[in-house]
Amino acid sequence: MKSKSIAVYALMSALVMVATFVVRIPMVATDGYLNLGDGLVLFCGVAFGPVAGLIAGGIGSALADMIAGYAHWILPTFLIKGLEGALAGLVFYLLNKTGKNRFLSASVASVPSAVLMVAGYFFASWIMKGSAAVAWTSVPGNAIQGGVGIALALFLLAATSRIRNFGSLVGKNQFYDVKTEAPTEDKKPNE
Repeated sequence: MKSKSIAVYALMSALVMVATFVVRIPMVATDGYLNLGDGLVLFCGVAFGPVAGLIAGGIGSALADMIAGYAHWILPTFLIKGLEGALAGLVFYLLNKTGKNRFLSASVASVPSAVLMVAGYFFASWIMKGSAAVAWTSVPGNAIQGGVGIALALFLLAATSRIRNFGSLVGKNQFYDVKTEAPTEDKKPNE
């Protein structure tokens, strides 16, 4: 692993943790909370690939649970959010190979990832609470969280794609066009 990739994974994990921790809406029935972290998890998976989505989604979200006092959710969150980010990255990669519009590919890749998150928390809540009825109470909130996450991820992808040379700044990625300028006659390579 290159040091630039490690730095990007660490930075994205931290951003996921902050987005998850800062805006928390408690869900009393499931003893969890709604947050904005999914937007960063999806963004990371689409922009930087499945491995980055897995690492940033799993570690960043689990750290937020630990800091927020939801230690009982650390393992389920690590698995669910890590898989959410990895799936977004994998589906985007497969769709983007077809030459489709990258924003359309990102939108399509985000939907099954958000569905996986909703289903994952449903089953985790069912196991932890021992009641499917209680677990169903998490579905509407998590579905809203997933929808908001998709919108936030697409906004971040659109905003960062307008930053000149953003792709080359962040290193290996699968969303941005990484272009390097060739030296022209007016510019010497050492200038």
